[in-house]
Amino acid sequence: MLSSINRLILTSTLTAIQAGDFSFCYKMGFTQNEISKLATITADELIILCRMSSQFMRYAIDHDKLVALLNTTAQEASRQSLINQAIILGGSIALLHHFFGLTSNEVCARRRLLAVNVPSGRTPTPDEVIDTEIWQRWKLACISPADSLEGLSAMLLITESLSHHKHAPTLTAVWNRITLFEEMQNTRRGCHAG
Repeated sequence: MLSSINRLILTSTLTAIQAGDFSFCYKMGFTQNEISKLATITADELIILCRMSSQFMRYAIDHDKLVALLNTTAQEASRQSLINQAIILGGSIALLHHFFGLTSNEVCARRRLLAVNVPSGRTPTPDEVIDTEIWQRWKLACISPADSLEGLSAMLLITESLSHHKHAPTLTAVWNRITLFEEMQNTRRGCHAG
């Protein structure tokens, strides 16, 4: 294993030297003198050096960086899961762009990947019973603003909880209704304040 590590490091370093990328060599920890010697090494010397059992690099784990990367990875995995869930529950291109910045091409590609077919035309407006259910469940969630990721998570839960209805709303329909409810609430507050 040690010789393969040496070989990997030497191959990467010699490739960088040949390309004139000396900053890579410095970042790897090589000195100018070592870089000069490696630049003139013969093929036979390289083979001998790669076969040596002695390892010339020390490993160290940057624990702070690893924890930060693991946290970032967990956040991105959660984001990807939310995106997939939003698509499966009928999130529109506009919704996915609003919350995640996805383009129409990215949304279409994900839909294909998830085997989600979207009917053409406008999103149907929920009937009065569903509309009331959406509003009551949204009020119980007590999330503000609606266009936050917490708001989206609540909308996903509302959409899932209403999925048993004959005319179950899509996530986009729920988002449209909640956005309208919020606008009406803000208008009422403005009228009462004035």
